[in-house]
Parts: sequence; C-alpha cells; structure tokens
Amino acid sequence: MSKEYIYFLTALLLCVCVVLLIYIQRKFKQMKAVKREEELQKKRVAERYKEQRAYLIESIGVIAKAYGSDERLSCTEACMRLSTLLSALSPTLLDKPELSVIREVHRKTEHIPVKDKWKALSKQERWGFSKEMAKVESEHETDVIAAATYLTTYDFDLIVH
Repeated sequence: MSKEYIYFLTALLLCVCVVLLIYIQRKFKQMKAVKREEELQKKRVAERYKEQRAYLIESIGVIAKAYGSDERLSCTEACMRLSTLLSALSPTLLDKPELSVIREVHRKTEHIPVKDKWKALSKQERWGFSKEMAKVESEHETDVIAAATYLTTYDFDLIVH
C-alpha cells in the first residue's frame, strides 16, 4: 500500500469519526431534552395531583361541616357527595367502620334520579322517592352525623399517596 492511500484512509476514518461524534452529541442532547421534558411532565402531574387532592379534601370538609348545620343539605345528598369524593380521594376510606354508613346510604339511594332527571319526574314519582329517602335517612341519620363529625377532624395526611 502506498503512503497516499494510507493517508486517504486515515483522513476518511477521521471524517467518519467526526461525523459519528457530531451524531452522538446531537443524540445525547436530544435524550437530555426528552429527559428534561419527562421530568417537567412528572412535576406537572404531581402538581395537578396535589391540587386535585387538596380540592377533594376541602370539598369533603365543607360538606361534612355543612351536614347537620345547613337544612338544605339532606342526608341522602350529603352521602351521595361524600361517597363520590371519598371514592375519588381514597376508596379504602369508605371501608373504615366510622364511614361505612356513607357508602351504605349512597348504595341504597343511588338509583334515585338527581338534578334535571329529578325535575322531570311526576309529583307522584318524586313523592315515592322522597318517602324512600326519608326512610333511609331516619334509619341512618345518627350514624351519618357521626361520620360527618369524624370527617371534620380526620387527618387526611394519614392517607398514603
């Protein structure tokens, strides 16, 4: 082999190495940017989770405090709302003996229409459902008041995230 040929191959090899080095550097920057974006996304998700959790806890507190002191909030409505909020926050919370009555009342009344569907019912249908709700409420009112009181003092930080 001639010297010129060896020099040519060496130069060609150096060019290939430089091109590969540039390619590796760009890929590394891309991977770094992707990793940075993933971490930013994780932070956003964690922040949204934190905000949602705070909203759920605040809503539970407001409803628990309102039940018993606000005549417009019935036992049935309080249980429907609390059951939904507690399920969203931590479904196992409703398994606690102090709170199981909320799930029980909600289970017994979840078939009753609400909002616009309630308004669309005839007076006779509303009366029948109202009678049914009154029966369930009279059976469980004391326990629901105790559960609401329990929730007003419950430390939600005990719930593992």
